[in-house]
Amino acid sequence: MFLKAALICEGMTVFNPQKISKTSPMVTFKPEDCVWGHNLLDLARTLGRKRPEFNLSVMIRTPYYFAAESGFLTVERGFEIFDPFFYELRYPTELTNVECLGPEHKIILEELVTRLRPFGSTNRSVRQTHS
Repeated sequence: MFLKAALICEGMTVFNPQKISKTSPMVTFKPEDCVWGHNLLDLARTLGRKRPEFNLSVMIRTPYYFAAESGFLTVERGFEIFDPFFYELRYPTELTNVECLGPEHKIILEELVTRLRPFGSTNRSVRQTHS
């Protein structure tokens, strides 16, 4: 939700780009104006292209549980970690992937949300639209 909100603030529309040809001629957005799907990594990369200050290569501090990553990982890797779980949490199915999430994942998720919050500000979006 945070990623899509940030992309909406950047002027994108949540719409399946493959269906634009079936819409009214009054629809003025193009496929490149659309954000669609639930792939967190794709959404994060799209935001990074729109807003270079949303730098996916920035290292984030992680709990000691991630010793294999030397206690650090990038924002991009953080989204990559959560991507397999998102679909499972989004739609009611038998949970198979989510069961391996632990308290260390909460810390990483909070870090990612903190980094996304400034990009989802509706006040900034309104100022850009009218300037």
